[in-house]
Amino acid sequence: MKINKKRVFATFFGKSEIPKGFVVITPISKVYKRIKFKYPPIEETNGWWRRMKIKINSKSVIILKVPLGAQIKDCFKTFDSKKIKKIILLGFCGSLNNDLKIGEIVIPQKEKYKIANVSQMILKKSILQKMKEQGVGLLDMETYFLNEWGRLNHVSAISLLIITDLPNSLPFFSCTKKELRKIDLSIKEVVNKLDQYLTKVA
Repeated sequence: MKINKKRVFATFFGKSEIPKGFVVITPISKVYKRIKFKYPPIEETNGWWRRMKIKINSKSVIILKVPLGAQIKDCFKTFDSKKIKKIILLGFCGSLNNDLKIGEIVIPQKEKYKIANVSQMILKKSILQKMKEQGVGLLDMETYFLNEWGRLNHVSAISLLIITDLPNSLPFFSCTKKELRKIDLSIKEVVNKLDQYLTKVA
């Protein structure tokens, strides 16, 4: 079925203007709010989801707040890939890698971590064990879909993920104030370095 991209985008984000140039997507409310604090929006709209346009130095950047998981694919269906220079996903992930700690920032595409797409956040121990045996280091809900869309459409796409969950030893729901502070500091760091990520990360 052919869709009217502008109409769908307007329903999702309250504006029919399809993104172009640099696009940042996040399913994390704290990340979206931190970007808004650091870079006061030129424009902000709401549909089912949230959107804002900001300036980072001289670059115009569209920020999209989307739901967790596979619904990011619906967002991609509204894009004109020929008009997008780069997409960055800012999100959270779980780690099965013993060397990675809560609050660390990882870039799977750059650092070659094997990442598995998961459809939920609470997984059985047997599933986690099988993934670890297969060499999976990171668990995430959106990066696979981002990578697939970027590859098929020849668009530079990258994920910056903050580790918020060690499923085998410190699941997200057991994090203490200490871990939550580390996560908040990493959110601040990622947002502060957004200009660098937009231009320098391959």
